[in-house]
Amino acid sequence: MTKGTEIPRADGFRAGPFTVSAVGAEGVDLSSVDASGFTSNLLGQRPDQGGPSTVNKLSIAVLTIVGHTAKLRLFPAG
Repeated sequence: MTKGTEIPRADGFRAGPFTVSAVGAEGVDLSSVDASGFTSNLLGQRPDQGGPSTVNKLSIAVLTIVGHTAKLRLFPAG
């Protein structure tokens, strides 16, 4: 994924939609604004952070960052 990539809402997981707002040496930044206007941000997500981040029932793990491209894994939390 690169800056500007949009990840659709995962209805069954009550998360998203997300926009990749940055990818680089500092990590991956994701932002989300839901239908009610609630904003959430996951900033500086990195492969070496010790585990995935979780938003409601969705876990997001950064697998690799190469330059300005990241590979993410989205999966059910729990």
